[in-house]
Amino acid sequence: MSSQDLRCATRGAVAFITFDRPERRNALGDTTTRQLVDALQAAGADPAVRVVVLSGRGEAFCAGGDFEDTFERGAGRSAAEWSERIRQGPNACVRTLLSMDKPVVACVNGAAVGGGATIALACDLRLASDRARFRFPFSRIGLTPEFGCSHLLPRAVGTARALELLLLGDTIDAQEAFRIGLVNRVVPHDELAEATTALAERLAELPAQALGRIKGLVHRAQSTDLDTTLELEARALGEAFTSADHRAAVAEFAERRRQRAAGRS
Repeated sequence: MSSQDLRCATRGAVAFITFDRPERRNALGDTTTRQLVDALQAAGADPAVRVVVLSGRGEAFCAGGDFEDTFERGAGRSAAEWSERIRQGPNACVRTLLSMDKPVVACVNGAAVGGGATIALACDLRLASDRARFRFPFSRIGLTPEFGCSHLLPRAVGTARALELLLLGDTIDAQEAFRIGLVNRVVPHDELAEATTALAERLAELPAQALGRIKGLVHRAQSTDLDTTLELEARALGEAFTSADHRAAVAEFAERRRQRAAGRS
């Protein structure tokens, strides 16, 4: 499945969703975010898909809002109209990314700016090319964060650093993004696609239900107290212990132990 601004393909158990506006540095056009929500929901509902990879074609990952669509043609919108557009687009996008019970990996191949940087932030794991650059320039154009940035960024890098990035709007490179915890790994540019695919395939081989439960627990724990988290863990672990995934994993582990023991005898 593909749409106007995206390329979508499934290889094995991995769904690849790629921003496909390279001539616009993969900027978010008037309907790009809605297309992304639809693509993510389709991948989430597909039982054959176990992992989702989000990337950009060309030199950029995603350069944020498209100038013509966002700032020129959107200039006549009222405050209420803008708020509703944010609810239907960015808000729906980040909710879909965080609530999906499958890991989502961001393959940040180049510039990730504004909403593009926050879309990457809403993914579960982020691999960055050594050419990647990150910027949250909302303040420089008189705007405020979107795509859940004011919630996600402090949790990734700490409140003080998040405020510095948001208030000043400075660009940081991939190594600095790694140092402050914005990305998980930095990979040589020519090796990024291969490294991302290898990570996605490794995730796809793990028990899917366990990955979904772990993701849900971690995200919910960010906004709940310890007692609530402990109860959620108790319920999730009870379900996990009785799952087919767990029984299969235990049987495989037992077989490996048997084979090692036989090899020593």
